[in-house]
Amino acid sequence: MIIGKIEHNGASHFNVDSENTSLPADVVQQALLDQAWALIRDKRDSLLRECDYSVMPDYPITEAQKAEVTAYRQALRDIPESFASPDAVEWPAKPEILTQ
Repeated sequence: MIIGKIEHNGASHFNVDSENTSLPADVVQQALLDQAWALIRDKRDSLLRECDYSVMPDYPITEAQKAEVTAYRQALRDIPESFASPDAVEWPAKPEILTQ
């Protein structure tokens, strides 16, 4: 089985070379779904790493800003459990403090 990742307009898609696989269609579909969720988790983890600095005890933000960042980070961590499919994922908006 050959599964290829295709990037198009900022979205990731997967392609299966069905001529080179003898696996049942449901196995192939599950493999594609697993790969799509892996990409979602990779992006989520990257977004979390990008704002790790903002939750350090000595980072100079107000309690309100810290609460906003904490809620954002929790929403990112909850993504795999909050959506039925990778295609349905809606990314939370970054707090303004993180976009400056």
